Amino acid sequence: MLYRRYSSLLFLFRKAKHGVREISAKQYQCFSISENSNDFRNSLLRPLLIQRVSGTSGNAQARQFILSKLRSLNMWDIELDTFDERTPDGNVEFTNIIATLDPRATRRLVLACHYDSKKLPNFVGATDSAVPCAMLLDIAISLQNQLNQIKQNRGNPTLQLIFFDGEEAVRDWTKSDSLYGSRHLANKMRSTNVPGQQNLNQIDAMDMFILLDLIGDKSVQFQNFFDRTTGKYYSRLRDIESGLFRSYNNNAYKRTVFSAGVSGSFIEDDHVPFLHLDVPILHLISVPFPSTWHRDTDNEANLDFPSITHLRNVMKIFVIEYLHLDPQIC
Repeated sequence: MLYRRYSSLLFLFRKAKHGVREISAKQYQCFSISENSNDFRNSLLRPLLIQRVSGTSGNAQARQFILSKLRSLNMWDIELDTFDERTPDGNVEFTNIIATLDPRATRRLVLACHYDSKKLPNFVGATDSAVPCAMLLDIAISLQNQLNQIKQNRGNPTLQLIFFDGEEAVRDWTKSDSLYGSRHLANKMRSTNVPGQQNLNQIDAMDMFILLDLIGDKSVQFQNFFDRTTGKYYSRLRDIESGLFRSYNNNAYKRTVFSAGVSGSFIEDDHVPFLHLDVPILHLISVPFPSTWHRDTDNEANLDFPSITHLRNVMKIFVIEYLHLDPQIC
């Protein structure tokens, strides 16, 4: 009993004291704003720019695309969390996608987004949230060699990617008509232990839950919503952004995305069920919302690819630093 208590305290201490391993100024040169974004746009984003309403063939098509990309890497443990739930329009089948680099790891850095789209005429939800989903796939593909090197290193956190279904309200946003996938998965993870661990469930194994939403508009702006628990990591994202600004050639992109200061506002999103279970949250959602929010103009034509490329760079560097990956990617 004493040993178990000591091990638990040591585990909590390591989580609390985990620090990033910063890359060098020279290594920032690997990340360019002038990078050809056609591969990202054509191979990762465009297949998701379809109507993806939960329970429809478009939703299933998007899910199969995400799964095919992850499975092609042959390094992720993939779980499908499928369930039926009553909605204002009747029963709907939802499916969350959970991809974990090392499912037996006792600590996880979670990157999350939702892949469903709002039920609106001609609405493909480019910022909401096709771009965030494509960004998660981009991280998995771009960093696959470095991630594979740490796959069995259980002393440090592993990476977990979650693609939620059913974030959008079927009709009007209420506590029961929204967040279908995240509410179901949070409850499931709370009652499911990490493989090989008798006293550690999948919620408690989360170091931090980073949710990406409403990304891709030229006016994208993030705020520090949870300064007490994840403020130091939000500050690190701001530092990474500044480092990239110094490395970009010819002042290619200088618009600050990560706002200074602390926000007192709160936005309901897929992080809420995990927040209620005391998971540290970083909510990367554009505030104010894009002008195209829940309009048929939220499409590829209105995306700003320099800002998307910039945020892809920021997130890749953050993952490299947090997971202590080999930064030599160029």
